[in-house]
Amino acid sequence: MTRFQDYFIEQVNIFNECHSNLLKETTKEDIHKLRTTIKRLKTFNILLDGLLFRQKDFPSGLSNLFKTLGSIRDIQIQQKILEDYDENFYTKYLSYSYDHQISKFTINDSFKEELQYLNDKLDKVEDYHIDEQIIANIKTMIELGYDDIRQMILNVSPGIIHEIRTKFKRIYYNRLMLGESEDIDKLYNIQESIGLWHDYDVTIKDMKNFDKYLISDVIKLLAKKRDSLYSESLELIKFL
Repeated sequence: MTRFQDYFIEQVNIFNECHSNLLKETTKEDIHKLRTTIKRLKTFNILLDGLLFRQKDFPSGLSNLFKTLGSIRDIQIQQKILEDYDENFYTKYLSYSYDHQISKFTINDSFKEELQYLNDKLDKVEDYHIDEQIIANIKTMIELGYDDIRQMILNVSPGIIHEIRTKFKRIYYNRLMLGESEDIDKLYNIQESIGLWHDYDVTIKDMKNFDKYLISDVIKLLAKKRDSLYSESLELIKFL
């Protein structure tokens, strides 16, 4: 189990470092790193629950933190996208929203119980499963994920491509758990490309919802970039 213990300990260390930093000061980098680490812990937790034959169960404290960080991160992403565009009205709204989110942002002093809960699950898995069985289980999950994606891309559309990204990301995290390098760069590039497409798509929708009468050249430019990212993403997933 050393491989998985090391992976778990690495994620916990990153979590604790970012958490400690955020108790002192709210920074974009720590928000992003902490949210990414919780994503990886969630994937790790899915594996543990599967091996223990139990219903998915992730600590609510971590889930709530993930949701809060996501709201802040969404604003940061849109601010980044609009940096190169001359759009003042909506960017001012984003700036106000960000300041508002940060002003009310609070984080628990400790998540020791939640992290210990995950560690206890890992200990239970150690009691009942040998290392080879766990590796085989993860590889099976990866292959099932690839099979799902192959079926989905037969009728791919903007409506399901974000779900495809979620599956690619889960495969990516599972491969990281295994310490495998095969296709790791391709998987990273795919989920990053689809993620950027999704960011542009959400930004466009939010701008339109902000003012349904807003007819902006910026929206047209964003749509052009979004469509380009969609085509790029379709090319990347052809490696399957």
